[in-house]
Amino acid sequence: MNKDAFTQALQKLTLPVTVVTVGRGGAENALTVSWVCPASFEPPRILFAADSHHYSVDFLKSTKNFAVNILREGQQRFAGHFARQAMMHEDKLEAMQHREATTGAAILADALAYFDCEVFELHEVGDHILVVGDVVDAGVLSEGKPLTTFAGLRYQKAAP
Repeated sequence: MNKDAFTQALQKLTLPVTVVTVGRGGAENALTVSWVCPASFEPPRILFAADSHHYSVDFLKSTKNFAVNILREGQQRFAGHFARQAMMHEDKLEAMQHREATTGAAILADALAYFDCEVFELHEVGDHILVVGDVVDAGVLSEGKPLTTFAGLRYQKAAP
């Protein structure tokens, strides 16, 4: 398989840009994720893929919760803020207004909408972890259109 051809074809797939927050009780992290989709209506489930080497995967395994915050058009700066690699114990959420969700994950005040989830299953799939979550709460926080990868944002594999 030609990896360049795969990457080029993947860039034609328009995906939502979200910030996934994980953690509870003051120990938390967040990452920009564009590989998100619904998994089930009944029961309500959402899934996303995270690089298996990402710092937040450890939080997912221990706290068993996360929130998917959907960004809206014009929030590329937020996507960039949460996309950068965090050092251990750095609080990327400190600069953003947020509140604690039912599960303890952070809901960003400026998000378009959110899904608050408890981890249902984790699956190793190549170099990523598929995270399937039971949605315990969801809501629309503002009007507007979602930010998508069509806005010029591109997923790039981070070095381990």
